[in-house]
Formats: sequence, C-alpha cells, structure tokens
Amino acid sequence: MTSSPVERRYLMRDEDNRTAEKPDTDKTKTELIEELVALRQRVQQLETQTEHQACGYLNDANANLESQLEERTAALIEANDQLVAEIVERSMAENALRSAKEQLEAALEAVPGVVSWISSDLRYLGVNQQLAAMFGLPAERFIGKDIGFMQASSEFYNFIRGFFESPQTEATCEVRTDVRGQLRDFLIVAQKYDEGRAAFTIGIDITERRTAENELRSAKDQLQAILEAVPGMVSWISADLHYLGVNRHLANTYNLPVEAFIGQDIGFLQTSDRFEQFLREFFASSDTEALREITAKVYGESHSYLIAARKYDEGRAAFTVGIDITERHRAIEGLKNAEAKYRNIFENAVEGIYQIAPDGRYLSANPALARIYGFDSPEALVANLSCNDRLLYLDRDRRHQFMGRLNAEGRVVGFEQQIYRNDGSIVWISENARTVRDEYGTLLYYEGTVEDITERKRAEEALQQANEELETRVEERTAALKQSNDRLMLEIGERQRVEAALRKSEAELRALFSAMTDVITVFDAQGRFVKIVSTNSEVLYSPTEERIGKSVYEVFPPTQASIFIRHIQRALNTGKTVNLEYSLTVEERETGAPVDVWFAATVSPLPDNCAIWVARNITERKRVLDALREAEEKYRSIFENAAEGIYQTTPEGRIESANPALVKMYGYNSLEDLQGHLTDVTTQLYVNPRRRAEFVAALEERGAVSDFESQVYRKDGSVIWTSENARTVRDARGKLLYYEGTVQDITKRKEAEEALRAEQEKSESLLLNVLPRSIAEQLKQDQTCIAERFEEATILFADLVNFTSLSAQMSPSKLVDLLNEIFSTFDQFALAYRLEKIKTIGDAYMVAAGLPMPMEDHAEAIAEMALEMQWAIGQFKQDNGIPFQLRIGINTGPVVAGVIGIRKFAYDLWGDTVNIASRMESQGQVGKIQVTEATYLKLKDQYVLEPRGMVDVKGRGQMKTYWLCDRQNAL
Repeated sequence: MTSSPVERRYLMRDEDNRTAEKPDTDKTKTELIEELVALRQRVQQLETQTEHQACGYLNDANANLESQLEERTAALIEANDQLVAEIVERSMAENALRSAKEQLEAALEAVPGVVSWISSDLRYLGVNQQLAAMFGLPAERFIGKDIGFMQASSEFYNFIRGFFESPQTEATCEVRTDVRGQLRDFLIVAQKYDEGRAAFTIGIDITERRTAENELRSAKDQLQAILEAVPGMVSWISADLHYLGVNRHLANTYNLPVEAFIGQDIGFLQTSDRFEQFLREFFASSDTEALREITAKVYGESHSYLIAARKYDEGRAAFTVGIDITERHRAIEGLKNAEAKYRNIFENAVEGIYQIAPDGRYLSANPALARIYGFDSPEALVANLSCNDRLLYLDRDRRHQFMGRLNAEGRVVGFEQQIYRNDGSIVWISENARTVRDEYGTLLYYEGTVEDITERKRAEEALQQANEELETRVEERTAALKQSNDRLMLEIGERQRVEAALRKSEAELRALFSAMTDVITVFDAQGRFVKIVSTNSEVLYSPTEERIGKSVYEVFPPTQASIFIRHIQRALNTGKTVNLEYSLTVEERETGAPVDVWFAATVSPLPDNCAIWVARNITERKRVLDALREAEEKYRSIFENAAEGIYQTTPEGRIESANPALVKMYGYNSLEDLQGHLTDVTTQLYVNPRRRAEFVAALEERGAVSDFESQVYRKDGSVIWTSENARTVRDARGKLLYYEGTVQDITKRKEAEEALRAEQEKSESLLLNVLPRSIAEQLKQDQTCIAERFEEATILFADLVNFTSLSAQMSPSKLVDLLNEIFSTFDQFALAYRLEKIKTIGDAYMVAAGLPMPMEDHAEAIAEMALEMQWAIGQFKQDNGIPFQLRIGINTGPVVAGVIGIRKFAYDLWGDTVNIASRMESQGQVGKIQVTEATYLKLKDQYVLEPRGMVDVKGRGQMKTYWLCDRQNAL
C-alpha cells in the first residue's frame, strides 16, 4: 500500500524527532549500524511505494534520504573513531594495571617480613608467600579465613580488632607469635585503605633483635656488677691525663663521689707522682699494655699498688686497675721474718728436733739431733736412719710403748729410753713428741724433740734441778716453735689469698672499657635545646632528649637561664669561643637530695646561628685546695715517722735531707750531726766504694734502682747491710738535680738468708728421697702438672694374702712395724734392680721398671724383683709360724707417669697397662706370679713360664696369661 507525500513527510518528521531525542554521539556503533540498515530498508519501501508517484515527490524524498544517510554515515565514522580510541586507551590501562600488579607482587615478595590484607570483619583478603611459607601452607589457604584460625597469636588478633575499632589510619605493635611451636617476636605495622573497610599489615621478625637487646641489657648489668666487684681501683683516663671515669671503689677510697673525678687531672689529689709519671710514659710509648708497682697516699698513709693499664680508642684513652698490695708486701716481709725466726730456733736449738712420717722415715732433723745420734749432719741422719730401725733402740718394747702412748694420747712428754748411736755407743735420750693430723683426723706426721740425758742419768740426783729447768726450757721452745710455725702458716695462707685475688683481677681487667663524660648540648640563638649528644659514662648531671625544643627558661631557674642566654649570645655575636664556670642545683642520684654541681664550659659558635655548649663537672676542683694542704701535712708526717730511711743526695754524694729513721739507722744524733760528719757518702759511707759507683751507674742508665744492697758504716764504725730504692730527679730540660730514695736495714734478713740457704740444701736432699731426680727438677721449675708418656714399661703389683684379717688381730704399732720390715726389704730389692717404687696402698706394693729413666731390661728387672719378693716373704712368719704369702701380677706396655695436685706430691702412673697389672695380681693365685702375654714375650727366653690359659679379666674380657716360675739357669 502506497502513501501520499504528506504521509511520508510525517513519517520522516517522526523519525527525525526520535533521532533528536537520542543524540547520535551517545549511540554505540552497533545501534548506528542497525539504524542504517533500518533506514535502507525504509528507503527501499519508500522507493517501492513511490515508484508510481510523481517524479517531483520522489526527487524530494530521495534528496532528504541522502542527506540523512550522509549525516548518519558521518556520525557512524565519528563514533567508530571514538570507540577505537577508547579500545586503545583501555588496552593501555589494562597493560599499565597488569604491570603495576606485577610490580606490587614483586615488591610484596621482596618485603623483609610477612604481609597480609585483612578486611574489617577480621578475615584474610590475601597474604604474601613469606607468611604462607612461615606456617607451611599455600597462600590460597588464608583467603577468607578468620585471622585467628591458626591460633598463633592472640596479641595480633586483639591488635587488629582494636585497630579497626579505632579512628586511626596507621598503627604499630609488637606481638609474640607461635610459629610451629617456636615463639617469635614481630613488629606489626598496619595501615587502613578502602575507606577503612580493609587494612594492609607488614610484620618484621624482631626475635633476634629482642634477644640481642636482652643480652645487651644482661651484659650491661654484668659489666656494672663486675665494675663494682673488682677488688681494686678502676679508672678511665684520656691521653691528656684527665679522668674520664672511675669505679665506686676508687671514689670511696678517697671519700668522694664518682662524678668528682670526671674531667679532673689525674694528679688533682696529689696522692702519687709515680702514677702520673707512669701514665705519661705509657701514653708516650707504643705499648698497648703496661704493669707497674707504685706508692700512693690514702689519708696520709702510704699504700703500695699494682697498676695495670691498657689502651683503647686507638690509643686516645686508657683503662687502669689498681690493686692494693700493701698487705701483700707486709705479709711477705712478715713471712720472711717468721721463717728466719723459725729457722734460727730450729738450727740453734740445744735439743734435737725432728719430723717423722707415719712409716718411720725422718722428714727433717736439726743439727742437734744429728749430733745426739752420732751422725755428721742432719742429711746423713735422714738418709740412713728410720725411727723403726731395730738397730736404733736398745729396748724395742720400750719403743713400742712410746708409739702406743703417742698414737693413743696424741702427745708424749719426757719419755726416756736408751738408743745406739751411729758408732755403736749407748746413750740415754728424753723425747717429747706429738701427732700432727689433718682436719679429718688422718695422721700426717710426728714431730718432737730429743735431748741427750746420758750425763743426767749418770748423776741424776746431783743434776735433778738442772734437768727440771731443761725440760721447762724444752717445753717453752717447743711452744715457741709451734707458735712461730702457726704464724708462718697463717702468713703463707694470706699471701696465697692475696696472690689469687691479684690473678683474678688481672684476668677481669682485660674485659673492661668506657668512654667520655662531658655534657654536650647544641642551642639555637633563642636558647632552645637543638641537640643533646649522648655520652657513655654516668655523671651526676646529664640532660635528656625530652628537652629538645625547649628553652633554657623552661628548664632552669631564671638566674641560671640568663647565664646560658648571655653566653650563647656572646659567642654568636663575637664568633669566638667563650669560657665560663657556673653551677646547677640537681638531685643527688642515690639520695635525691639537692646538691650544687659546678661546671666549666666552653661555648662555641656553629653554622645556622647555633652554638655548642660543652660542660665538664669541676665540683671537686672547688674542694681540692683544702685536700691538697691536708695531704701536704700528712706527707710531712709520713716523712718524719716512716720506719724506713728517706733521703735526698746531690750527684756529688752530699746528703741534702734525711728523715729521723735514716739518721738513727746510720747511728747519728740528728740530721745536722749526719751532714756534719758525712760529707761524701762514696768514701765515708760505703764499705766497698765501688758499690756507690755501681749504684750511680745503674741510676744513670735506668733512672731508678730497686733493692740495691750494700754494706755501710755506721757512725760508731760498725757495719750493717742496707737495701736502697732510689730514682733520679731531673728538671724540665733533663738536667740531673739530685737522687732521692729510701733505705732499709736488712742486716737481720741477710743473716737469715744465709741460714735459709743451708736449709734449702737440706730440703733438696729430702725432696730427692721422695721423688725421682728428674721429676724433682721439674717441680723446682714451678711446673704445676708433670706428665710424660713411656711407650714401654713393666708394672708389678703385689698384695699380702689375708693380711687384712690378720691386721685386725694386731696392735697398731706391731702392724706398722711388720709392714715396715716387709716393705723395707722390698725397697732394698727395688734399689738393687734400679726400679722405681711407686707407692704402697695398705698391704699392697707397686713398683715399675723403665721409668722415669728408660731401660732395655725393664721386664727382666721386674721378673727378678718378683722372684726375690716371693723368696723374701717366706722369711716373715705369722704368730702361728706359717710364713706370709704374696699374690703378684705383672704387665708390660705403655703408661703415663707424672705428678699432679698442689700438696703431698707423689709420682704416680696411669693407663690400661697399670689397670691390667692390677688385675693380674687380684685375679692371680696365692704364692704365684701371674704375667700377661706381653710380659711373657719379653721373658720366655730367660725364665721358666707356664701357661695358665685364658682368663676372664674384668674390664678386658678373655686374656691369655702365664705363671712366672723361675730363672732358666736356676734349673
């Protein structure tokens, strides 16, 4: 059905209206294409409808349609271009988003910690790989889970929940987390995003840091405890010889606070020039450690100190520890005096004095005892005589009675008996003795005195009174000897304690250090705190970081604040350093009481209109003048009242000054008397004038001389021994001014040393009776542990069969006498075959061959010893007439031999060879000698041996052993 031109115009107008209602620019490409298709269809319909219409109407319609088509086509092209641009832009945005996502993932994996995204309902939105790996789970397992599903940390859960409940956008917290059974510490940093609906968290593992902090805190506490526990005076000193710090012990010694020393010159107390000189030389040298003994005055009293110094901070400072060794010096001197007194009594006593071991050996004897017993010297007596020797006592029952009383009562006095002297003559002796036991009651030795009373016995009635006086004198001298010995032991103990404390201090002082003590602050032009520089040492006053940004008027009283402002402005205005002294009222650290602290400060300009304020505590400087005056008075008192002589002499030998002790020592009435008579010490004082030349030469070479011993004349012409300590005193240019020093009268010490030298020779002989010579030589070289391995030696153990049960039926004295006779016989065999007796243990006897001096025939020597022992034991009979019997075991192999311990030295053996030899004895048979296969191989060509077979040896299992029967030539 065709339409009229008017209808077509209406249709086109409606179409245009619809098109106007929706602008072309807002249509998509697809909608435009669909409209174009619809328009084309419409055109075709119109062409069909108007095919028969008038040509005018058709031309108008075609023109309108073509115009619309062109417009639609242009709109379509424009929309297509916009679409292409949007596609390109979207593609670029997607690529940028993908790249950013990859970068974010890489950054998250590189973060040195665990990362998570958490929603406000406390569920995981995601985690990084490190967090997942830490709990051994894939990252996907966390997504959507409640943050507490691992039950690893309630602290983390509470922190995140509180964070979402708070208005904060960022927060940090330290939490503890259970990671696979191990507690770890984390620092959590959280930040909200997506308008607070989610949060991003990073956790850094600070377990090692926390551990390090705890260890550092513990180390700091330990260091402080060590500083307080050091039994000496500790100080830190700068290279310019100022105190950087001291410990409380040093401060308390001079009754001053620790802070009073800081910044002071080390000589501010004027207690010791030697200490200052020592440190000056130490800093000037290249040495990093040094040790020196000095003297210092403490409250006017002279003390001796052992100073140990060690540099640190590249030589700009040093750490020193001073140990008071005054008592040690006194103890050593007292020890020498006590030893001299004891030795004098021992050597010059009229009575014989001895010490005897429980086995009867003489441990020591004095010359009087040797004379009584007819020997030329105490050494000869000790080497050849035993108190159990049957040839010594005329009546052995009387001797047994004496030993029985001594062991039962612990002391016997005035016991009289007859003895044979070395020449066979008979004398009467009176013996006083006592037992000496340790704290556990074990008998150590017997000690006593012996008096020759032969003449008294011959005229007893006529000499009764003299005898009573003699016994009284013996008791008094015995008591004096005991008292001297007790004092000697106490002094030795004190000396050992002092030396142990010194060694401990030397070990501890190498771990200690410290640093500077000045208070350093930076102020701006208005007096506000800009920076406070921390220091390592504790001082009485030290500002804290809380003052940063505050004005001095907010911190100090107005008067003190004005001082700060005035000098800061002066330094900034002049551009020069300003020096001042001022005081601050602060609280005392221990009591909290207010105290005035004085400071010396330097204020220097800095860039940016700031000034640096460096303050040093000088409170003690204000008090030092009175202390110095008091010290001078004390020094004068010490000089006048010292027990040692103190002097100053010119290089030419003229005495410039001397204290009363020196004047008295040289036998003069006064200093004027001394100076008037003694004008040249070289020719008038020294017995040997060359000693003065040697003394001066040593002083010129070393600058100081210690313990220089000489003989000098007193005023009356008598000669004494002196010991001098002296030093040279020079001016700033090095010119010698004078000599000064101390003198001690050592005449009595010299006499004691001579007596001591003789006693040492006796001790040497006694030591060689206890230990092998080579071992004794090593012990004299202060070796605390002596050990040597011998690749081949032969060991013998012997045991008296059933002796334990028999000993229960004997008296102690008879038991000891019997064992002494048996073992003395064995000792003679050991000496004859060049063997080393190791020890006796109860009724067991141990001997070794091939040590300490190796020998080729060690096995043969032991075999001979064993056969001799089996023969000899048959000569000793029991009460029932039956001879005693032995079990003997022998083994050959490597052993370790040596001396251990610090008391009662004994040469002993260790090793498997020794253990097996002991097993050979204990698992042997009565009256037989059991040897191992190693010993058998050494003896089979010269001795008769019978195989015993396999024996189950304790600790070693089955072993093949043999019986040693006799020598082959004996058959």
